[in-house]
Formats: sequence, structure tokens, C-alpha cells
Amino acid sequence: MPTATRTPPPAWTPLPDSDERFSSGIRDLDRLLGGGYGRGHHVVFELDESVSVEDLDLLHFPTYLNFLYQSRGIVTILPSNDSPHAFRQRLSRFVTRRRFDSRVRVMDYVGEDEGSSYVVNFRRPDGGAEPPRPVDRRRAIAKAIAAEKAAQGGRGRPFIEATAFEIFDTLLGSEKAAQSFFLGVKRARQLGNLVLGILGPGLGSAPAIRRMADVHFLLHHDEVGLVLRGVRPRIAAHMIVPDAEAGAPRVRLVPTPV
Repeated sequence: MPTATRTPPPAWTPLPDSDERFSSGIRDLDRLLGGGYGRGHHVVFELDESVSVEDLDLLHFPTYLNFLYQSRGIVTILPSNDSPHAFRQRLSRFVTRRRFDSRVRVMDYVGEDEGSSYVVNFRRPDGGAEPPRPVDRRRAIAKAIAAEKAAQGGRGRPFIEATAFEIFDTLLGSEKAAQSFFLGVKRARQLGNLVLGILGPGLGSAPAIRRMADVHFLLHHDEVGLVLRGVRPRIAAHMIVPDAEAGAPRVRLVPTPV
């Protein structure tokens, strides 16, 4: 029997970056932001309970692809309702698995999809929840450095740091989570990375996370569909809709009726 071949993903043409900004991969969003996301910026997407993983894909995949197709990488901590394998399956519809595996690293704290090259596991060998021992800390730092090197590539390019805050908030508590992320944001600014934060409802670290944000969006569903609104900078509500003409994963932002 002939071996089934996998259809290659459709080509993605990156939108150009400027010296000061990274393109979001969405023309309408770049226009609203004055050219895209600032280099070294921390961008927070605050969600309500109605927003699904697939909704986030609509907004984030164009940005991820704009980085990956320019040999830049992604280091991500996924929301609790996502998994490394599922994330790879969805994004691999638009980028080769080889490119994904070489440039994407998923930081995992519960032992999901262990053994995959793109998963960086930080679960304690004994499964304990106590603070890590010194040897565990050294191993964790070494793993984090290796993950960053994979995302940077040989030329040390800037990369995306995408974080679901619920994970740190749950594992560390809100105060330590905010402290840890503050240090991470400071370092990302020095490296010129783009930090994308996912802020779910009810997190104790939310006030501190909002204060750190250079850009702050609200994302929710209403009767017209998935709606994005800018708190910082002030941006009127826009629907996020698939671009029927250009095709997935491209989207458009359409102003909502007043």
C-alpha cells in the first residue's frame, strides 16, 4: 500500500517589522497599534470565561507565524485547558512540524507529553509540591536556558514569550507569581523579546500583571461574536473575524456597532 503523505501547510507571508515594532501578523491590529507591538513590550490579553483556546488561536497564531517564518521562536506556558500535543497539532496546520520542533518550546509543569522534543518538563521527579531543592533548581535553569537558545536560533534573534498566568498563580501563589513575572518582564525588555500574557478571570496576581503591561486588551464574546477592546492604548471594540478572502489563519478586525 502506498504511504500516505502529509499535505504541506499553506505558505505564510510575514508582514514586515520595523526597527521599533514587531508586526502582529494582523494588518488591522498593526494599524490600530501604530505599527505593531513594541519590541520588548509586555502585552496582556485579559479574558472572560467565554473565550476558548480556539478563540485565542485566531488572535495569536498570526503573530506566532510571523515570528516562525522569520526564523524566530516561541517559548510558551499554555493555559490549563490546552496541552503541548494539541497546541502543536493546531499550529502545524500552518507551519511545518520541523520548523515547530526546532523553534517552539512548551514549558510544562505537570508531566504532559513527556519525551517530545518541544516539551520542556519541570515536574519534580518525585511529584512533590515542595519548593525545589538546589539540584532541581540548577536543572531547571539549565533547561530554561536550552529552551531559550532553541527559540533564539544561532543568531540570537528575539522571540515570543507567551504565558498563561493561571499556571504561575496556581503553583506559586499570587504574590510570588507576580514577583517572578516582574523579573521575567524586565529580562524580556533587555533581550527585546515580545511577551504575550494570557490573564484569565479570578487570578490574585491580576492587579500586578495589569500594572506591568505596556499593552492591555480585553477579550470576550457578546451577541456579535469575539470582541477585542484596548484598555492601553484606548481602542474601540472590534470583532475578530476570519479573513474569508485571504484564508485561515488570517483574520480581520471589524469595528462593532455603537
